[in-house]
Amino acid sequence: MSILLRSLSLLLGTTLAAPAFGNCLNANETKYGVLLTREVPFYSVFYKPDGPGLTEQKLVERNRSLQPVSAAYLHPLLVEKRVSASGTHELKYANAIALDDLPQKKNWQSETTLFINGKKSVSGATIIRFDGWGEETIASCSYKVWAVNSRLELTGLPPIIFEQYYSPELRVVLRSVRLGPSNQPLSELRFDRLQIGWGN
Repeated sequence: MSILLRSLSLLLGTTLAAPAFGNCLNANETKYGVLLTREVPFYSVFYKPDGPGLTEQKLVERNRSLQPVSAAYLHPLLVEKRVSASGTHELKYANAIALDDLPQKKNWQSETTLFINGKKSVSGATIIRFDGWGEETIASCSYKVWAVNSRLELTGLPPIIFEQYYSPELRVVLRSVRLGPSNQPLSELRFDRLQIGWGN
């Protein structure tokens, strides 16, 4: 186990185990939480279900040190709060969170307000669009996913756009691509391993 992965398990207070070879994860297993890992460059994030949403914990390497970052999601596709060394960023949505039937509705949007360290900053809109079904493979296991375009537009700021591949069975995003204003790919987060995590 790498130093970063060991540090992450200490941060989370969890015991991590990979499924037996040839056995792919299912919804009953991931209810305890999952760890997604990319080896090069190293990136690891732990998701744990929390009602209709989930919590996220990860270690980010900055200035040659590891810094914890945590987040809460109202739905696996919709972040509500992110806490890091730079402070707390929180998004408030005016509309009800109804994303489980996104393939039928095709679109969801809401007026959105950003709060930084508890103080109102700027407002705008969040737009989430269903683009179709697909398949993602991690370590020889394939999972059906939604292809989703997620766009956050806040006044005076460039749009934040992601193409996400979300497994409705596992209730986690398995791959994401950051897009520029003209929908050109800027960066991609693809994982090499998907493991079960058991909370204390």
